[in-house]
Amino acid sequence: MINRRLIHAPLSVVEYVVIHELVHLRHRNHSKKFWGVVNSILGDVKPDKQWLRLQGAHLLHRS
Repeated sequence: MINRRLIHAPLSVVEYVVIHELVHLRHRNHSKKFWGVVNSILGDVKPDKQWLRLQGAHLLHRS
């Protein structure tokens, strides 16, 4: 499920979340195959994952 407040995140983070969820349609876990597909589409996702870790909670608490 994708939170509607994600629209306030940087575009690369939005793309990462959408691709992440779409890849879960094929791989229902976070296996090496899952991350291989994600990385083959987006390249290095570490900055986007880190942004979500640091800023993601703020998206949930916006009014």
